[in-house]
Amino acid sequence: MVTKKFTAREMDQLRESPYVLDVTQSIVHFSAQFKALFYESLQAGKAPAEIVMEHGIDPEIPGVNRVNGLKTMVLKEVKAGKGFRDLNTYGTYLEHLLAPEAKIHLLEQELAYKDQVIEYLKKIVSLGQAEAE
Repeated sequence: MVTKKFTAREMDQLRESPYVLDVTQSIVHFSAQFKALFYESLQAGKAPAEIVMEHGIDPEIPGVNRVNGLKTMVLKEVKAGKGFRDLNTYGTYLEHLLAPEAKIHLLEQELAYKDQVIEYLKKIVSLGQAEAE
């Protein structure tokens, strides 16, 4: 877990990069394009800090943990086989949830759960009535 918070100056420096879409005190959001370039460089045998530096980002600003975390995230996205995601493309990963069949399935699950809750409440009420008699 990363505990280092970015200073205002560090956030401004990161924002200068065309590969950084957004920065908060705790998180850097890299573009999908950067992640693709990063992966290509990894495949060529370059170290994560070296790759970040080659693309105009001082690796000392994000720090070792974030740079290594970027490597882990990029490799995870490659393994998922859906391409690289960023703030602009994140919604495309959720499209399957928006399909009508998926919505129906979700609603069916919610209905079944509510039916279980109703049956449970009925049992509680009936036990309370039995005690009152």
